[in-house]
Amino acid sequence: MPVEGIDVPDFSMDEKKHFSELKEKSPVNAVKKLMEKMGVNQRDAKYIVTHINVKYGQCNRCRFNTLDREYIKCPNCGALNFNWTINQNPSENS
Repeated sequence: MPVEGIDVPDFSMDEKKHFSELKEKSPVNAVKKLMEKMGVNQRDAKYIVTHINVKYGQCNRCRFNTLDREYIKCPNCGALNFNWTINQNPSENS
């Protein structure tokens, strides 16, 4: 089991986009859909939804803004971030 205490599902790019968009609209529905589609329990689904980044490269907790990996603990505050590249602005790709 990972240090975080959960097994992170192997999300496809489409699933990452879907759950990220769903989190923005309704975190509660995102938790429910994670439970239904990915087979995770409620505790793990809440954990995952809480840690999906709103903005690529920026920590959800402290707003540190140079995160550079997909699953990363913030070097500033230690929070885990699901720093999915689907939340990256097109101008940041160049």
